[in-house]
Amino acid sequence: MPKKVAAESAPDKPVASTPDTPPDQGMSIEQMTASQAGAAANGNSGRKRRWIAWLLLLLVVVVLVCGAYFGRNYVVQVWPGSATAYQYLQIDVETQNLLGLEIHDLKTKSVMQNGVTTLTVSGVIKNVTESPQPVPRIKIALIDDGGQSVYSWTTATEDPEVPPWGQIEFSSSMNQPPDEAKNVKVDLIDPEN
Repeated sequence: MPKKVAAESAPDKPVASTPDTPPDQGMSIEQMTASQAGAAANGNSGRKRRWIAWLLLLLVVVVLVCGAYFGRNYVVQVWPGSATAYQYLQIDVETQNLLGLEIHDLKTKSVMQNGVTTLTVSGVIKNVTESPQPVPRIKIALIDDGGQSVYSWTTATEDPEVPPWGQIEFSSSMNQPPDEAKNVKVDLIDPEN
């Protein structure tokens, strides 16, 4: 009987790779070193930019501090409240205060003893300059509700001068202040006026 011969199958054709499937190959050495060099270059430029930014910030701060120091008289002229900050830092500035002294911590105390009222006015005189300042006489005025002086007197301190950036205390009393006196005003008397 005749034998059935199987049909010869066509030789296998090589299968072409489709563009959807990437070949299973790694990166070449050139590609790997190029990406590392690019990352290193980006890192170096980032650091360089940060250093430049910090340097610019430091330069701006130095310019502002130098301007505030060397232009302090102009700053005080434009913004008088800044004189307190300069004085706190013990930096001498030109102000309208020709005596170089200021009155601080003003206190009044009224005491009744044996039917007599005694008013005591005390405070501190501060030197706001870097040189000793002579202490002038102190004028104490009692003021009524309308802002008018109803009584005043002068007094002096025991200390002849206030040391640089220093302070001295003063105190003065009077008996039977006028009933219409509501406020106290204390001034330093300029010896040249």
